[in-house]
Formats: sequence, structure tokens, C-alpha cells
Amino acid sequence: MTLTGVRVLDLSRLLPGGYCAQLLQAQGARVTKIESPAGDPIRGLPAGEAYFDALHRDQQLLTLDLRTDAGRESLRGRVVDADVLVEGFRPGVMERLELGYASLSVINPALVYCGITGHGSSGPLAHRAGHDLNYLARSGALSLMPLAGDRPAIPGLQIADLAGGLQAAFLIATALAEREQTGRGSRVEVSMTDVMRSWTSLPRAARRAGLASLPLTGQVPCYHVYKVADGYLTVAALEPDFWTEFCRVIDHADLASRQFDPSAVGEVQRVLASGTRAEWMARVGDRDVCVEPVLGLEES
Repeated sequence: MTLTGVRVLDLSRLLPGGYCAQLLQAQGARVTKIESPAGDPIRGLPAGEAYFDALHRDQQLLTLDLRTDAGRESLRGRVVDADVLVEGFRPGVMERLELGYASLSVINPALVYCGITGHGSSGPLAHRAGHDLNYLARSGALSLMPLAGDRPAIPGLQIADLAGGLQAAFLIATALAEREQTGRGSRVEVSMTDVMRSWTSLPRAARRAGLASLPLTGQVPCYHVYKVADGYLTVAALEPDFWTEFCRVIDHADLASRQFDPSAVGEVQRVLASGTRAEWMARVGDRDVCVEPVLGLEES
């Protein structure tokens, strides 16, 4: 199902809603990005205009002051023929402005309304301020990151924000499909903390099985980032056949039985250290070994 012809009003700020709207736009939706007179806060970050453009390129831009009667009335006018509205305010804000789902669905019963929240719209944390790093922390996901010195490393991507935007796009598409059957819209909601908690299901299963963690953060030789002469090489040979073939590529068939032996990491590292990324990738060729170079943004 494509979204050609679907009209989206994006009232959200920063990354989660912007990414959601971008995903909808990529499937054919027509997005109108609505900002307050102060502008989206992402503009105020270092290089913020570049971030804003990356998220909202080819979208219609509109400034409305929802604190004023005129601004609210203008939004209501646009809701009449909109298909989707995305917002990321704290719970209750849109209701106080008389722009919540209950009010807008009277104007447009077919509207799909999506609220992206940090902790959901009810419960003790519902109104708590937060951002990506806080949601990673509350969900348990941050505790799974490798240590950078004496503390969990902050990921290089805003995982909770992106996961929340992806979940929002999925729920919106589901609601639009349901609308095809019923003719009526609905309200869907995302809690970024809950989404990230759901992403920790395998590490939680590992704990229940008596393991300290899922062995996919570099503890074992078959799933590791290795330093080579001019950068890094990733090995993700989880299946025995892939690992065995990898051992053949590096001329160490003797390591085939040590796929999950942490003490073999150093031995593989010593083998790989002297070659370059290009040299190792030439040896890999099209063989099934699950090996790729770590590319910089300018290379990928």
C-alpha cells in the first residue's frame, strides 16, 4: 500500500516525529511541517539548519502560533481535509489547546492522530521531560552498551528517537489500513521508552537463560570489530558454516572449533592486523563469511 495522496500535518519537533513524517513522505505522502514562531528547536543546535533540511526537505513549511485563536483556527481549517496529524507534545498539551484527538475528530472523523511521547500518556512518568538518552536509560537499553571508560557509551545514533519515529509510521500505516475498512480514523500513541524496552527482549531472555548478556557486543571471535592496518573490519559469522569459511579465508582452519571462545579474539586480531581493509576484502571476495569494512560517512 502506497501513501500517494495522503496528507500529513507534522506538528512535532526535533527528530522522532520528523523521522516519522519523512518515512511517510518516502511512501508518497504529502507532508506539511508546522512550526511555532520560535521555530523547531532542532534549528538551534550546532549545524541545526542542516539537520532541519535533512528531515524536512521537499515538505511544505508553515508557521502557526497555536497559543493564539488565529493559529488554532488555522490548524483546524487544515485538519478538515488532512489524513494524518503527528505531534510530540507532552500529554495534555494539545487537549488544553482544544486540539486533541477528541476535538479534531469532530472536525474530521477520518483523521489518524499520532501522539509520540517519551513515557506514554498515563502513569507517573507521563509528564516527565526527556530526550533520547533518557529513554535509553529508563528502558534498560543504555545498560547494554559497551563501557566507555567507566560508564555506558552513548550511541552515535539517536536510537530511541529513530525507533519511536519508525513505530509511529508503522502505527499510522496500520490505522490508515483500518480506515480503509471502517471509514473512520483513530488515535495511535508511541512511548519511546516502551519501544526501547521491547527492543531489549533478547538480552532479557539471555539473562533468564543464565547468561550475562547476548554475546553480540564483541565478546566472541565470530562477532567482533577487528583493527586492521588502515581502519576496522567487522566479522559477523554467526552461523557455523560462515565461521568455518571465514577461518579458511584467513588460513586458520584450526580456529573453526572456537567460534564462541572469547580467548580466540586475540588470535584472530593478530592475523588481521597487518592487512588493509581492501586487502582483506579482496581475499573475501564473494565468499559467504559475513565480513564488511567499517566505512566512514564520506565513504558509504
